[in-house]
Amino acid sequence: MNLVTPLRQAVIRTPWYRKRKSYRVLFWREITPLAVPIFLENTCVLMMGVLSTFLVSWLGKEAMAGVGLADSFNMVVMSFFAAIDLGTTVVVAFSLGKLDGERARAATRQSLVIMTLFAIVLAAVIHYFGTQIVDFIAGAATAEVKALALTYLELTVISYPAAAIALIGSGALRGAGNTKIPLLINGGMNILNIIISSILIYGLWGWKGMGFAGAGLGLTISRYIGAVAIIWVLMIGFNPALRISLKSYFEKLNFSIIWEVMGIGIPASIESVLFNGGKLLTQMFVAGMGTNVIAGNFIAFSVAALINLPGNALGSASTIITGKRLGKGQIGQAERQLRHVFWLSTLMLTAIAWGTAPFAGLFASFYTQEEDVKEVVKVLLWLNAAFMPIWAASWVLPAGLKGARDARFAMWVSMLGMWGCRVVAGYTLGIMLGMGVIGVWLGMFLDWAVRGVFFYWRMASGRWLWKYPRPQKSAISAQPGE
Repeated sequence: MNLVTPLRQAVIRTPWYRKRKSYRVLFWREITPLAVPIFLENTCVLMMGVLSTFLVSWLGKEAMAGVGLADSFNMVVMSFFAAIDLGTTVVVAFSLGKLDGERARAATRQSLVIMTLFAIVLAAVIHYFGTQIVDFIAGAATAEVKALALTYLELTVISYPAAAIALIGSGALRGAGNTKIPLLINGGMNILNIIISSILIYGLWGWKGMGFAGAGLGLTISRYIGAVAIIWVLMIGFNPALRISLKSYFEKLNFSIIWEVMGIGIPASIESVLFNGGKLLTQMFVAGMGTNVIAGNFIAFSVAALINLPGNALGSASTIITGKRLGKGQIGQAERQLRHVFWLSTLMLTAIAWGTAPFAGLFASFYTQEEDVKEVVKVLLWLNAAFMPIWAASWVLPAGLKGARDARFAMWVSMLGMWGCRVVAGYTLGIMLGMGVIGVWLGMFLDWAVRGVFFYWRMASGRWLWKYPRPQKSAISAQPGE
């Protein structure tokens, strides 16, 4: 039976086919120049964590488990910085769309100042309560794993101010349409992380190295180098729209601009922190399932994060494009582009996940040679592939909605999905019904499904554009006799 002809006819009948030429222009002129550098930048950022894990993986599964537990807490903090980064990106993109460069520079400068100060205070507090934090997140993990997690946490917490500067500065540059400089800086940080961490862990020229502690210290040093690079780029004005002198960081703050950034950043940060807090809680469920499950779960998350990178890049591009279009009053274009990015990411991610699932064992081999850990990774990555078609609806769509400053809706939906589905279902299936780590991941997939339904409805209904009233069409002059 020939299936090509009816399939071709079905494609021809779709609205996409009639507008395929304009979509092709959209893809090559707007989406690709933003998404490709963001994809490469996100890859570099993610690889910093992945390579830190990889570098310690040969020290044993206890070392991997320790890094995984500490990083699960670090991700909660990084998600808060990333949310303020998102607020800065949207305000910069919207301001430059209205040709208001002064407001864009003020938003960048003030976000950097406030978040750097906050990061310093936060780092001090976490360092002081480090033992209690590790005891809380590690649950029933062994004493050796807890000790390693505490060491890694205490070393990486020092990098929080640098991470905040790098994230927010990169977000501002992306909002201004410059995605290449953040890519170069984060790429350089990644290369430095590999070199410095390798030397510190394993030594060089007769020096035996620091062992496990070298991973955390190497990551921290590379982040500070990246933060200095961001400040320098903004100072010399590689992007003229965002030239910020060192002296200006000490100027009086403009709270109207701060609240504009925080109006997006605070709901997004509440969403991110509560979401990652719930994710941390599910990691605690796994912590009592054995060292091999902790290590396998962490490796599976690392590989899944790599698979999701194109979707994250398209989501970030959608945030910028939506913000700029709405800043120019082009509401119809913003709607059209969000739909296109959503379907593009759905098809792309599904193809990648299904294509890579058969190689799950090979991916696991890059991290560990222990067969019990590999088996956990293989099962989880096959599950991830099975549910990947609903991922974009739950993650790419809200990125576009936030570009329209519809952050509160995303916050409430994310809280519902995380705490009403992932935590409750994960605990019920994984702990109460004894399904283990598989039950915890099934709870995560239920979260994706609930989020996806709400976000798709929001996009289809047009209610995400409630802050942007459409221009009224001119009334048609009444004809004689009417």
